[in-house]
Amino acid sequence: MEIYRSIEEELKESYLSYSMSVIIGRAIPDVRDGLKPVQRRILYSMYELGVTHNKPFKKSARIVGEVMGKYHPHGDAAIYDTLVRLAQDWSMRYKLVEGQGNFGSVDRDPPAAMRYTEARLDRIAEEMLEDIDKETVNMLDNFDGSLKEPEVLPSKFPNLLANGASGIAVGMTTNIPPHNISELVSGFIALIKNPEMSVEELMNHVPGPDFPTGGEIIGKAGIREMYLTGKGSFTLRGKVSIEESKKKKSIVITEIPYSVSKSDLIKKIVEYAERSNLPIKDIRDESDKEGLRIVIEVAPNVNEEIIINNLYKHTQLQTQFHAQLLVIDKDKRPILMNLKEIMWAFVQHRFEIVRRRAQFFYKQYSKRAHILEGLIKASRSIDTIISVIRNSADQNTAISELIDMFDFTKEQAKAVVDLRLGKLTKLELSNLIKEYEDMIKKMQIEKELIESDTKVYEKIIDELTDIKEKYGDGRKSIILSKEEVSTEFDILQLLPDKEVVISLTKKGYLKMMDLKEFRTQRRGGKGITGSSLMQDDAIMEVIYTHLHGKTLFFTSSGKVFVLNNYEIEQNSRTSKGKQVARYLNIDANEKILTMLSVDNFDGELFFVTKLGKVKRTKLAEFKNINSRGMRAINFEDGDSLVSVLRIENNNQTVFIATKNGMCIRFSISEVRTMGRSAIGVIGIRLSKDDEVVSSTLLTDENKYILTVTNRGYGKMTEISHYRVQKRAGTGIRNISSPEKAGNVVGVSCVSGKEEMMIFTKHGMSIKININSISVLGRVTKGVKLVNLSKEDEIADFAIIRGEE
Repeated sequence: MEIYRSIEEELKESYLSYSMSVIIGRAIPDVRDGLKPVQRRILYSMYELGVTHNKPFKKSARIVGEVMGKYHPHGDAAIYDTLVRLAQDWSMRYKLVEGQGNFGSVDRDPPAAMRYTEARLDRIAEEMLEDIDKETVNMLDNFDGSLKEPEVLPSKFPNLLANGASGIAVGMTTNIPPHNISELVSGFIALIKNPEMSVEELMNHVPGPDFPTGGEIIGKAGIREMYLTGKGSFTLRGKVSIEESKKKKSIVITEIPYSVSKSDLIKKIVEYAERSNLPIKDIRDESDKEGLRIVIEVAPNVNEEIIINNLYKHTQLQTQFHAQLLVIDKDKRPILMNLKEIMWAFVQHRFEIVRRRAQFFYKQYSKRAHILEGLIKASRSIDTIISVIRNSADQNTAISELIDMFDFTKEQAKAVVDLRLGKLTKLELSNLIKEYEDMIKKMQIEKELIESDTKVYEKIIDELTDIKEKYGDGRKSIILSKEEVSTEFDILQLLPDKEVVISLTKKGYLKMMDLKEFRTQRRGGKGITGSSLMQDDAIMEVIYTHLHGKTLFFTSSGKVFVLNNYEIEQNSRTSKGKQVARYLNIDANEKILTMLSVDNFDGELFFVTKLGKVKRTKLAEFKNINSRGMRAINFEDGDSLVSVLRIENNNQTVFIATKNGMCIRFSISEVRTMGRSAIGVIGIRLSKDDEVVSSTLLTDENKYILTVTNRGYGKMTEISHYRVQKRAGTGIRNISSPEKAGNVVGVSCVSGKEEMMIFTKHGMSIKININSISVLGRVTKGVKLVNLSKEDEIADFAIIRGEE
């Protein structure tokens, strides 16, 4: 017989059948007992074999063979893998199988072959199988119809939420996290007492998952979303502590995220440490029978929080758990449920189990009570009954005679005929009456369960309370609120703060260098190569700052831009850096004139221009600089910005120096605070061919003015040698013989304890101690700071202020 059908229709129907088979028959757990078919078949087979927790272990191969031969006609490897997982305390929050032998490890070492290992049911699994022989669940035909297997287990233990589940089917997946049984029981009892309670109210009893490997759960928002919608994700983090002594410091990991391999984690940490040059000295796995312990040795002076944050971000020490509460309901449909729906489905399952068990017991007690009625009745007319039996032709005739004479039922008459003579004593009659009364009481209890829903729910509560008393334990996973810790790391949390030098050339090449690249030399040395400059380029400005700070860039057009220092590429001393236009959105004809390091936007800025103009502006006005920059100051024709200073208090004085060796000192209180677009007021009046080259704010703790010229001379002069004048004066002489010493490059207020970095136009650099520079009078040329090569000159310098 030929059947004609389109290939599309046949493929569609066949694939749908295959999909549903995988979904229902393999990958997705039943909402009632939380088990997949293979798990259920393993537990039922072990129950049939009598491999309970108080009996000897049986070979795993024997158990696998039983499961495969009777109920699960698939590969033995899949069955054994499932059996192994049920026995792993790092995979299951509450083990269902007790294993003996090598069942793998948290390092994902494979288990020994099934012929070498042994297993038996754990006590909790027996709670799931209890009453299975009391007609509490439907029994279905096995694959060949030769045997019966349970559709679902009675499951007094709420396995689905307690142990969780994961599985990938066709077109859908499930990932249910495990929970703490004590919290679950509390939630179930609250739900039974108030079925109208909301998911949020349930969360007061069930705050979140509880993983067998412990760790920390970061944030409650993802948990709440999972419980409300059936979908959600949250962050899992390993538990880390710091152990510190005089000689060493260690980061110790004692708990890792769920389903993460310890050996893989260690491997990833080593790989990342090598790739990113994390300052890790050694990594050791010190785990033993007492528990997990990974020790990461670091240098005593290292900021361990930065290393830990890097490990959280770049290794499996922190992972995301993507939850999907997909289950098979009692009607064999895959459905996404929220927390309340899953819990109520379990309650309804237990309701059916308790009701069916009550019906079973009521039926058994009724049968026994009926028999006892007959036996008691017979005992009171025993002589007549004996006579009837003795005079009957056979047993069937005796039964018929008894039914006719004493109005017995067939079951009662048969019991009387089978009665042993020893049961005819007065003591035995008393026992029969006592047993009959006991049966009547038991029937009444079971009848109440059959007729009263309230009694059933009370019974469920009693059973759950018993489960909690037997298996309840404390939480293993800590739940941290979002406010306590962030799962998203600011880049500064991942980068160690350090001292850096940022330099800018006239042609706009910007680079950042680690201060450690420069060694301190004696005054008068030749220096070392500080930058590989292009032809006709020269170092224009250098600032000393730190990696976690920000730098403001002020341009020739009067605009200001901002960069986080870590955004600037760190280069070696000898590299030229990158064009500043790669970092800032400046116009083609726009140049950076000066830079300023800032950590916050409190206080005010003091602007000084080439033509001697000054102004004050609140730093807060530059807080919201976007990528296009912001107006900072307006210039007159021919003017440009020289320096921008951070005002610390209103009592400070400013010191302004000119190229030809003039200077002026006046109080900043003479300059009022102005807006960003203001031009400013006169600070110093300049002679012909002179211009402002530098300025510095004087502070109480510093007592010298350091002056540096382009021909390599420098000097320190006590601040007291410079009297405070009125703003807008012509100033006083700061250096003698400018024709010999050279033009002034810059000035700075110092204490004499600092170091200074000197950069030349040809890219040489030298770091010297300032205390090696002589303290001289105001009108002197200074001493030689650096021996310059022919046609080279000092371009700029930066003061390095150490911690006093």
